Amino acid sequence: MNDTTPLIIAAVDESPFFEPVVQRASHMAECMQSRLVVLHVYPARSANYANEASMGDLSLRSNEERDLAEEVKIRERLEPRLEAIGVKPSVLEVVGGSPARTVEEMITKRGAELLVVGQPKARLGSLATKMVKSAPCDVYIVRVSE
Repeated sequence: MNDTTPLIIAAVDESPFFEPVVQRASHMAECMQSRLVVLHVYPARSANYANEASMGDLSLRSNEERDLAEEVKIRERLEPRLEAIGVKPSVLEVVGGSPARTVEEMITKRGAELLVVGQPKARLGSLATKMVKSAPCDVYIVRVSE
């Protein structure tokens, strides 16, 4: 597949909902002959520049280093989970930031045609709810039990 192949983004966290969301997104990518990006967004320390402006450059660099270490740890936890369910995404992207804003930015940046997210049946105000309202592409919701 090349860069003109359609792209699906599966936005996940490390909850038990990870597997059903990734499996559904992988199946859809296979059926649609699309590339699959598994995206995990975590709250980055260095993303909060306004609160740290008075702390100086040293604090910002320290937070960036901690964010990089956090990304590595998350990747080390997610890669075995992907392997265990037999999913090989085109890219496993781990980035820091605000979940809804970062997912929207990644959709736009990568030109995704579909976003796949999980939605617990009893939870309101989740990423899925926000993305249905504002995502710049179609959104597929995987209903998961809590």
